[in-house]
Amino acid sequence: MSDKLLFPRPANRDLAVHTFLHALQEDSELFDRFMKDPEEVLAAYDLDDEAKRLLATHDYAGLVARGIHPILVVQLQRRVEWGVSRYADERDAEG
Repeated sequence: MSDKLLFPRPANRDLAVHTFLHALQEDSELFDRFMKDPEEVLAAYDLDDEAKRLLATHDYAGLVARGIHPILVVQLQRRVEWGVSRYADERDAEG
């Protein structure tokens, strides 16, 4: 058994991204707001412009390439894809 990490610790600049992704996972109201207006939600977090762009555009590969933990990215992807589907169903039902 190696003592080497399977995935490296996040860079200090990305701790806020990890914290944000965890908050999205735990807070349904925050996630709903993010789906409706990602720029407004992201403005409240101490994230650099690249992180905000990657999150707002749902650039999952870009997030992983940046060093964001893949499990957090997959959780975001699943939640976004289900959320988009849910909002599309609501919109279709309205009209």
